[in-house]
Amino acid sequence: MNIKFKRSLRAALCLLLCAAFFTGGVFAAGKLQKRTITVYSGVDIYIDDAKLDARDANGNPVETFVYNGTTYLPVRAVGEAVGKAVQWESKTSSVYIGQHKSDKPAVWLDELDYFDSSYNPLKKGENMKDNVGNTYEHALRIGHWSGYNVYKLNGQYSAISGVLFRTYNCRSESAVSDLKIYGDDELLYSASVTKGVDPVEFYIDLTGVLELKIACGDSWTINGKYAAGLGNCGLWA
Repeated sequence: MNIKFKRSLRAALCLLLCAAFFTGGVFAAGKLQKRTITVYSGVDIYIDDAKLDARDANGNPVETFVYNGTTYLPVRAVGEAVGKAVQWESKTSSVYIGQHKSDKPAVWLDELDYFDSSYNPLKKGENMKDNVGNTYEHALRIGHWSGYNVYKLNGQYSAISGVLFRTYNCRSESAVSDLKIYGDDELLYSASVTKGVDPVEFYIDLTGVLELKIACGDSWTINGKYAAGLGNCGLWA
């Protein structure tokens, strides 16, 4: 069976209610329409002769199916399988595959699972506050004195950005907290924070990077408190 893509991704998403592709998304009111349709399921996807285990953004299995002679594929699963970042923009009911100039990252690091780790030093934090009083909706608390996380990027992302900060509760502590970011084992960025140092913003080119490694140095915890964190850290398509 020949696999055909609809010219208009928006039309396809309207037909499929978008839920199969982007679980948990918020849809633009008045644009998408709900329909009840009869489809034929049980279609397998192969990429370079390897069967694709298609899943949505939350890791749930999604099906490929046939409707009116056209085979519909889960956009996110197929796009990421061929090395393209996939973004859903709710305000315009649009899907972007590959590069897209957006006002927010394609994925937040606190929502991305790691591939490999030593002591898993990066853990999701809730409304963390830095030493000058800024609160971050997306934050990672850095909780071990020496460790790293590795993330599989497969060349899908162009950059990583974020803020390294000393936490509010440890703002008067003099110990130094170090951060190093590697792309395919090459050091791309390093920074440190301690008391009296403003939060450090960073934006690092990741073009072509397959594996991202984020390593933490000394003194990330002080007297049981998290001394440093990463705020609004995200990967850009």
